[in-house]
Amino acid sequence: MKKIKLILILTLGAFTFFSCETTDLDLLDNPNALTPGVADLNLYMNGIQVRTANFTHTAGNFGAQVTRLTYMRGRTYDNVYSATTFSTMWNLAYSSILNDIQLMKALADDLEGFEKHSAVGKVLEAHILLTLTDLFGDVPYSQGFSLEFPNPVADPGADVYASALTLLDEAIATFNTGEGQNLVNDFFYGNNFSTWTKLANSLKMKAYIQTRLVDAQAISKFEQIVSSGNFIGAGEDFVFNYGTNIDNPNSRHPLYNGSYGPGGLPSNGIYMSNWLMDLMKNDKPVEDPRMRYYFYRQVADVASNVGEEGNELRCVAEPIPPHYQTCNAVYCIIDNDEGYWGRDHGSEDGIPPDGELRTLYGIYPAGGRFDDNTFEHIDGNNFGAEGAGFVPILLASTVDFWRAEASLFGGSGSTTMHVVNGVQKSINLVTTFTERSASTFDADFIPPAIDIATYTTTVTNRLNAAGSNNERLELIGKEFFITLFGNGNDAFNFYRRTGYPALQPNLEPAPGIFFRSMFYPASEVIANSSISQKPNVGVKVFW
Repeated sequence: MKKIKLILILTLGAFTFFSCETTDLDLLDNPNALTPGVADLNLYMNGIQVRTANFTHTAGNFGAQVTRLTYMRGRTYDNVYSATTFSTMWNLAYSSILNDIQLMKALADDLEGFEKHSAVGKVLEAHILLTLTDLFGDVPYSQGFSLEFPNPVADPGADVYASALTLLDEAIATFNTGEGQNLVNDFFYGNNFSTWTKLANSLKMKAYIQTRLVDAQAISKFEQIVSSGNFIGAGEDFVFNYGTNIDNPNSRHPLYNGSYGPGGLPSNGIYMSNWLMDLMKNDKPVEDPRMRYYFYRQVADVASNVGEEGNELRCVAEPIPPHYQTCNAVYCIIDNDEGYWGRDHGSEDGIPPDGELRTLYGIYPAGGRFDDNTFEHIDGNNFGAEGAGFVPILLASTVDFWRAEASLFGGSGSTTMHVVNGVQKSINLVTTFTERSASTFDADFIPPAIDIATYTTTVTNRLNAAGSNNERLELIGKEFFITLFGNGNDAFNFYRRTGYPALQPNLEPAPGIFFRSMFYPASEVIANSSISQKPNVGVKVFW
């Protein structure tokens, strides 16, 4: 892993601001003009926080693609992502974030009064470790930051999880003492360390629900935190907010940058998921109240914008795959499409002249445009919230869905209540995003309270009518996935853990083994003789 070395504390490692789709804030002065010490430590904290958001966004994209929250290109799962795909994200995690956290903690230990900095670093470190393990399985950690181990071994995933839990317990203990000065810039919680404590507990809940299949005590541990009430709730979401600056630096949401710009052509690979749009549009008596926030339509309908030869949307001229017919999956154009223009899972079609037709990311979470039926072609970078969206790292609604799952396997409370609470928290959060819009829109298209009530009542009735845990997991999964738009990590985890919900199949009838983990990055396999590449993406993580 680039031979990370702790001794680089004031040399190469001290100010390596590696970026992946970076949106670094303009808070970093020339490090060469600073003296070692407090200034170094605060620079570390700024960079660690920003790059944690960038890492989470990138990792979440992979999870979203494989679980149909966004479009995935590729007919066979082993070939969707090459090993080189993950090198940048891996290097961001190890060479940049985790390395700098070790350096920051070492500085904090040498300076008086920086206990909170170290504790925040431990929480972020635990989040990175859990995410890496969930994506790749066994990963380097115990030998990762010492000259003694030039080729660090991959620790068993269970051991990395245990290390993450230890970090979280240490952070909680520090927060409880109240010792240490505040961070100069706390981009997440504004130096509210009681909320940091809740986040640390919530990450522990994540580890416990993840391991319920391999740890008979996991639900009991999960419920101990539930009983304490000391976990994140409404208004305490773990998110990173982007800005509206265009240049020097560009602080806008990466998804906004990919969809909104002069020339009006979104990045080639950006398509919305037909499966998700169909679920939100057609699954209930009313359209999902979040739909106009998630998506912006450039046209009022799909069919009338496709020529006779289907050049704009090739699938209209092709027969429905038999396996799609068998499971009654949405294909090509969703029912009652009303302009929702996306792609099916696995489509390998090229890029047709559809840049002015595709559905784009809306105001949530990308900071784009609220859909008020204007159906305007996006040609510029000053629409909607102008990129002032956020990365949803861990939402309070997610904890409700974990509790719903736990309730089926010995946990407390009503499954229906937990799901409805999660849905309501999600809707409440998403609908605040119109307040971020810098441009005017027709507020008559904001979903009325009666539609929200109809939606939640439908969810309630369906869960109450479910006759088995499998039926309940299907319903939980669908509602959970909708809330996870913007970060698919927890959707990927839930799907591997439960096998639910039923998803649109790949266009390829025999796509191979579904993702149980991702390939190790090619850069790591080449540089580290202790790491061998996996035979395929069917290698399971430990949980």
